[in-house]
Amino acid sequence: MKRQKKFKRIGTHNGKFHADEVIATAILKELFEVELTRTRDEKVLKELDIVYDVGGGKFDHHGINKRYRENGTPYAACGLIWEEFGKDLLKLKRESLNNEEIQSIFDYIDKSIIEGADALDNGIWIDKTEIPLLHISSIIEKFNPLWNSNKDENEAFNEAVELARTILNNAIEHKFSVLDAKEHVLKAYKNRTIPELLVLDRYCPYNSYLREIDTKEEVLYTIYPREDSYALQSIRDENKIDKKKLPKAWAGLRGEELAAVTGVPDAIFCHTGRFIAITGTKEGIMKLAKIAIETPKEE
Repeated sequence: MKRQKKFKRIGTHNGKFHADEVIATAILKELFEVELTRTRDEKVLKELDIVYDVGGGKFDHHGINKRYRENGTPYAACGLIWEEFGKDLLKLKRESLNNEEIQSIFDYIDKSIIEGADALDNGIWIDKTEIPLLHISSIIEKFNPLWNSNKDENEAFNEAVELARTILNNAIEHKFSVLDAKEHVLKAYKNRTIPELLVLDRYCPYNSYLREIDTKEEVLYTIYPREDSYALQSIRDENKIDKKKLPKAWAGLRGEELAAVTGVPDAIFCHTGRFIAITGTKEGIMKLAKIAIETPKEE
């Protein structure tokens, strides 16, 4: 049974908002039942339980003595709040987690969501790339009321917080699903009849745990059922590079063309990137897998 959330009066600044205090609020709302106050009035802030991104306290990063991660990225409000409360939040969401699992998920959330928002809020322009990319900080910034809008500022802030909560929860649940898949992946790994092939009876996140257990790096491909078909997919290493791509002759082919090349009548599709192929039946996908395994590796 889930533990009941404690009540906390929390506060951050009013006015234009950014990703760091929005994400910090999302974290706190996931962990506590909160009453939120947005103000810069120091008398009001002093009466609250947790104050962040304002007020000069533990969770305000605007002073001279900034705190930095080991890799040099400075903390902003969301990083400071996540550092303080992130592990408690994970324990609240799943009490069965052990310390290693908590640390792994804590680090993943910090790296994938929190650190980038911290960096940008501290003026480190990590988003300057050749191809413009929307990220959580730029998306949240656009929740601020427009100059020609009469929208209430606190209403806009709360909408941004709900988005951040969804993103945070999705990321945490994804990591939980990876943990839940371990037993499923291990069973399929032990039941292999072809060393190079992992056959799953349903799709689940397999890559990270497979890298742990496949110490000899035997597995090259995985097979799993889809809604109305079967997939053959290449295994990728920790750098997301395919260990062995599907045969060159299949690249981009569909239907009859792919069937003619492979001799598999229900062949449906092979991606131009040669990392996934689809057939209509399990028998067909097993035939494609055996051909791919027997085909010499091609650059």
